[in-house]
Amino acid sequence: MERVLGLVRQCRVVLGWLEHPLKPDESSSAEAERILYFALMSAIEAGLIRTMEDALMVLRPRESAIRAGWARRVVGAPSRAMRMGNE
Repeated sequence: MERVLGLVRQCRVVLGWLEHPLKPDESSSAEAERILYFALMSAIEAGLIRTMEDALMVLRPRESAIRAGWARRVVGAPSRAMRMGNE
């Protein structure tokens, strides 16, 4: 999660650079390229955020099961299969 947040922050920094021309007399081809990269970086940022939102939507309903499994591994409690004599 921290890596994704770092990427989003970096995207926003780059977007800030791309938002305005570096030179007042920017050529039309340089402007077109800057606008293209601005659009691409905006799409990447939106995609990163959307992907994380989708991942959370999938994981939230399973949160209690995930926590229970994690707690068993950390505490060393036997798994359900072991309690039932299957292992």
